[in-house]
Amino acid sequence: MSDVREAPSGASDPEEPEQGRDKAVRREPAAPKKGRCSIHSGEDSVATCDVCGRALCIACAVPVRGSVVGQECLSEVLEDPPPPPEPPGPPPRARAIALGGFLLVVGSSILPWARYGDASGWFGAWTPRWSLLALLAALAGAVIMLLRRRTPWDQQVQSLILVSLAVVSLVGVTLHGLHPPPLSERAPLGWGLALAGACAALLGALRLLEQSVRPTN
Repeated sequence: MSDVREAPSGASDPEEPEQGRDKAVRREPAAPKKGRCSIHSGEDSVATCDVCGRALCIACAVPVRGSVVGQECLSEVLEDPPPPPEPPGPPPRARAIALGGFLLVVGSSILPWARYGDASGWFGAWTPRWSLLALLAALAGAVIMLLRRRTPWDQQVQSLILVSLAVVSLVGVTLHGLHPPPLSERAPLGWGLALAGACAALLGALRLLEQSVRPTN
């Protein structure tokens, strides 16, 4: 009688360990624990991002204007920085004096600058005399100042032009007083207003030039 040994029951399936290993490999990482930072899982959360709601640790939390946001959300709450302030321009008083002086020279041409003769009437200063040179220079200076924001020159070049025009206007007014039209003499009122306006225009233009060449801190 031959001995027949039966195979022990309950033999393990050799495929089961492999399946278990596959499940272990496919296991996804656990979600961060409650009360932990969403980026640094080993750190306790101290706040939540006001933009996306993520938990933040002390290293990730960024206070911005009374709220707390994460570094990834900073761009959502930060605005572009304001442009740098423009350098201070020339003082308004000097600009007003220069412009007022040019306009006074032009406005004084309504009155006669001379007594007697052809140039003694209203707007007689616009006749081809020294007065015409003064008026044209003053008119150009007033136009440049009124349109200063549209001119292509910088402040220093513009100030030099205004000083030059004020000098020409003052020279024209002075020469008209020294050499009035033939058979006439200068009229105190009209010519006097023109002289005052030309002096004021020159003073204001020189102040503008001084401000334009002064180094800014």
